[in-house]
Amino acid sequence: MAITGPAHVEDLLSLLRSREAAHEIREFAARGVLPLESDDRIRALFAVLKDPDPEIVTSARSTLAEFPPDVFTEFLRGERITAAEIEAVSTMTDDVLVMEQVVGHRNVSDGTLLKLARVLGGTAQDALVVNQARLLGNPSLIDALYANPDLSADNRRMLNELREEFFEKEQRRLDARRAREAAELEASQPDPEIASGSAPGASAAADLDDDSEDSEPSSSPPVSEADPAVAGEGAEEAYLRIMRLTVPERVKLALRGSKEERRFLIGDTSRMVAMAVFRSRGLTITEVESFCSMRHLDSEVFRAISRKRQWIRRPGILGALVRNPKVPLAISMPLVKRVSMRELVSIYKDRNLPEAIRSLAKRLYLQRRK
Repeated sequence: MAITGPAHVEDLLSLLRSREAAHEIREFAARGVLPLESDDRIRALFAVLKDPDPEIVTSARSTLAEFPPDVFTEFLRGERITAAEIEAVSTMTDDVLVMEQVVGHRNVSDGTLLKLARVLGGTAQDALVVNQARLLGNPSLIDALYANPDLSADNRRMLNELREEFFEKEQRRLDARRAREAAELEASQPDPEIASGSAPGASAAADLDDDSEDSEPSSSPPVSEADPAVAGEGAEEAYLRIMRLTVPERVKLALRGSKEERRFLIGDTSRMVAMAVFRSRGLTITEVESFCSMRHLDSEVFRAISRKRQWIRRPGILGALVRNPKVPLAISMPLVKRVSMRELVSIYKDRNLPEAIRSLAKRLYLQRRK
């Protein structure tokens, strides 16, 4: 019979972590035979990985090594998982799907990410690079990614863009602001050579006028955490307002803006801005499906959508990607095999699609009819 009740389970796990549990209980935990639910058995295994008894540690590692990657994938979906447990998972497997979940988990520690950033590859590396909020919060992650010998050319370009927009330009703005402040301070000091009857502050006012050309763009205010579109604002006005923002401001808007703003930003010329849309908490699956039909998006946007298993399983998204002639063939061709018979018919009859897509759809349709 399984041990039930969160309080009882947490008490047992606390005893295992503190090494106060009986030796026999720790042995059972290391063998994965405690009467617990699946997730809690894994947590118990992690709890004894640092047991003072080397035989228990060896047994726990051996038990964990027998788990297929899907077990860890399911475990990472749990709500109670801790940073230490996420790090433990990262040492148990190098499966790319598990690593994607590790780097994208909200509870993963910066320490774990720093270790992984230097060695990650493939889609797991992509998942970390597009997490701009995490990279900006801990710039050392960017340095760690640069140190990764397997850093892809696309990801290096995105990191260069991130560093340029958020750090180098910001430093230049800060230096310019400090120079202006120093000039203003100097101009505000009384000049002993000026006659006492002369108008004070004239030089300072002139300096301020001269400096206005070097100041930061002020045509649009920075985006705040909740900066909804102006009520009644038309699509053209909204587009112009967004385009006047700097790249960092557009990234922030992509993360926290409205549905209408995300619709504009997903097609932004900066790939960094477009990818930030996928990190928005307000993003819905319906919006993602609408993105799949757009013909002006960066190919990396379509690639990011196709890599999300929970998205690509939806027939609407799958079909929209295949029927969009602007989706690269490298993305759409493998997806044709997964669409329904009815979709195959509409695809091979659609003269707007590439001939390669239409031919494959017709061949698959005829094969399935046999």
